[in-house]
Amino acid sequence: MIDGCQAISTLTGRLLLARGEAIALVYGTVMRNLSIALAIAINAFGERGTDAALVVALAYIIQVQSAAWYVKFTDRIFGTPSAGPHPRAKQDGLPEGAPQASSG
Repeated sequence: MIDGCQAISTLTGRLLLARGEAIALVYGTVMRNLSIALAIAINAFGERGTDAALVVALAYIIQVQSAAWYVKFTDRIFGTPSAGPHPRAKQDGLPEGAPQASSG
């Protein structure tokens, strides 16, 4: 049960990003839209907004189950995590240009 947004995010992540970034892209783009949809449905449809809100609320149930399945297949989709840090990861854990803490 994969929707269009999830498919596009997965494909983009697999092709262009490291494993962790790709997983974050999928969850960041797919898992955050229902609350916005709920607010729009309530406000945009007037008296029928409650019916639309009910549909969106039911989508939460489907989305949680979809996310659980996605987690189950994450290693199959993006591969297993490597033992060491990703080649693009900074050794000190700080982004480029970040101030270094003084050692004392």
